[in-house]
Order: sequence, then C-alpha cells, then structure tokens
Amino acid sequence: MSKYLVTGTAGFIGFHMANALLDKGEEVVGLDNINDYYDVSLKYARLNEAGIKRDEVHWNKMAQSSRYPSYRFVRMNLEDKAGIMKLFRDEKFDYVIHLAAQAGVRNSIYHPDVYIQSNIVGFFNILVSR
Repeated sequence: MSKYLVTGTAGFIGFHMANALLDKGEEVVGLDNINDYYDVSLKYARLNEAGIKRDEVHWNKMAQSSRYPSYRFVRMNLEDKAGIMKLFRDEKFDYVIHLAAQAGVRNSIYHPDVYIQSNIVGFFNILVSR
C-alpha cells in the first residue's frame, strides 16, 4: 500500500481520484480549503459520501473517514507553508496528486492576488515540501 496526498478532494476531480485510490486499497490524505467559490454544501456532500462528516472538519486538523479506514481529510490552505511542510514531515507521502486550485478564469482578472496566492504560492509550497 502506498500513501497519497490528494489536494482538492472536496472538488469533483479530487473527490473521484481519492475514491479511486481508496477503492484500490491505497492510503489517502485529502486536503482542501473548502472555499466558497463553488457551493460549499456540495463540497461537504462529497466529503460526507467519503465518510467525512461536516462537523468533524476543522482547520488544520485531521478527520478520519467512517467509510474508508485508510482515508483522512484535513482542511488547510496551500498558502500555509508552515502547515504544508509539517503535513509532509508528519505524513511522509509516497505520492502527491495536486488537483487543488482557485478556479474561475474570469474572476482571476478582478482578484489576481487570490489566484497568485493559491495557485502559484500554494503550488510552490507543495513543491518545496516534497
């Protein structure tokens, strides 16, 4: 069994990727900040389907899935360099599947700083933590 970090697991692609890995018997730590760019209730519904209850989700704290023994979830911002580095140190991932990003091209024109922090700084934090 390998240990994966899958970022963006409250999103559509990340949710399905994590579930595919779990169905193959892999260990997965899912990460998402659950921002409100898309419907938050849909994100929590995906997590719930994977066995992570909404009231168990807290910033920077692991939540254990009731459906998959080898699945845990953490709500965290990719921009949190210290938190990301600690996560990598503590968990010692074999693989990282980075699917998290601030979505919405049109909105990036009006709020480029949000996109730079999440998509560029966040990705850099993933790279240097590996």
